[in-house]
Order: sequence, then C-alpha cells, then structure tokens
Amino acid sequence: MQRLRLAEGTPEGLEVWRLALDLDAPVAVDDERLLSQAEWQRAQRLRRHPDVFRAVATRAALRRLLSVHTGIAPEKLMFTHNTFGKPRLKSANGPAFNISHSGHVALIALAPGGAVGVDIERCRSEAELAPLSELVLSPSEQLDHALPFMERWVVKEAVLKALGLGIAEHLQALSVMPAPGPSGTYHLEHSLPISSSLQAWPLSAPSGYAAALGYLDKSYVDAGCTCYAHGAQGQRDSTTFQEIHHG
Repeated sequence: MQRLRLAEGTPEGLEVWRLALDLDAPVAVDDERLLSQAEWQRAQRLRRHPDVFRAVATRAALRRLLSVHTGIAPEKLMFTHNTFGKPRLKSANGPAFNISHSGHVALIALAPGGAVGVDIERCRSEAELAPLSELVLSPSEQLDHALPFMERWVVKEAVLKALGLGIAEHLQALSVMPAPGPSGTYHLEHSLPISSSLQAWPLSAPSGYAAALGYLDKSYVDAGCTCYAHGAQGQRDSTTFQEIHHG
C-alpha cells in the first residue's frame, strides 16, 4: 500500500493510500479474518472472484489504516451508515474516510475532520462515454471542453461521496471547471443544499485510470448539516457508468 503525495494546498491531515490488487490471487486469510460477518457476507454475494477480492482486500486495508489512527484493533472497529449508505466509524474518535476501487487499483482517503470522498475509474473510450454526456454533465459543462469527461466524472463522484449524497440525482447540480492559475485545482459551481466550501484535487493514478479527491472542511460536520434529507433515502454513495447509462 502506497501513500500518495497530494497537490499543493491540500488541507493538512488528509491522506490518500493506493492499493494494487492482484485479482488472480486467492482472498488472503489475514484479510478475511478482519472483516465483520456482515462485511464478509456482502463480499460473498458479489459472486465473481475479482469483485470479492477487491471488496475484501480494500475493506481489510481500510480497517488496518483506521486501527493506526484510533488505536483499536482492526477487527474490533465498528461502523454505521447514513441514509445514503455512506459508512463512518461508530465511535466519533476517528477520521472520516472513503474508499473507491476500479480494475486493479483501490484508493482509501482519510481526513481528521470534515468530510472526504475519493473516486478512481478506468478510462473509457469517447464512443462509450458520448451517450452519458447529457446525463452527467451540467449545461455549462456541455458547452465547455476544457476538461476531459472522465476527469469531470471522478471529481463529481469524489465530491458527492464526500457529501454523502446519492450520486446519480446530483451529477448535473455540480459543475467542474479548471481553476485559474496553476493546474491541480478545480473551480466548483453547484446548486447543492450545502453552505460549506467544496474542494477537489486530481490524484495521481496508473496509466488508463483517472482519480480525484473531494473534501469539505470541518464546519460541514460541526454545523450539523441536514443536507442528507434532500434526496430519497436508501441510495448508495457510489454509482457506476453502467447504472447511469441503463437507468
């Protein structure tokens, strides 16, 4: 597992770790034993071995990282979820976190306060992405071609995952533009039900992937924001290209 170097200006304390996944390897016993019964059962329902391996390896790595920050044994950590399915530690004495995986790569983001989101995706061909444009991009983004579609996608997903909102119904409420000045930052315009400042940065990713980090400062959590109530309950905090494309 490798800790990524983050862009200049990223708030102190944010961490992003990258995990390389060997999807042909068997599930490690040392990983399996760290998961709760519910986590293991969810992984088993995925059926395909690569999907099971990704789920187990990433969750075990998350537990190990959180153990370092909390001093609690990784197998004893307990989690709860918001109405959109975003997990957090049941104890308040630990970092906010988010995970994402695609192909042979997983990312784990940690934040000492506030809310954090991360996304990594395999890059797709322009022909495959074209039908998604009107479903994902805001009207202003459809007229602006300064950023590739995949880059906008991972930024949107990372920010919306940080918020803990359902993804699909809020994609067009967030516009991602290049910020003036040095590369490595974004200008975010939105009509989302929040008052805290949104921030996002690109992340280094292996060839053929795009990745981004989203963050809201501590005031987002301390203010007791009720923005979770602005969408339908029960939505997950991640959406795939296939789900967007096929409705």
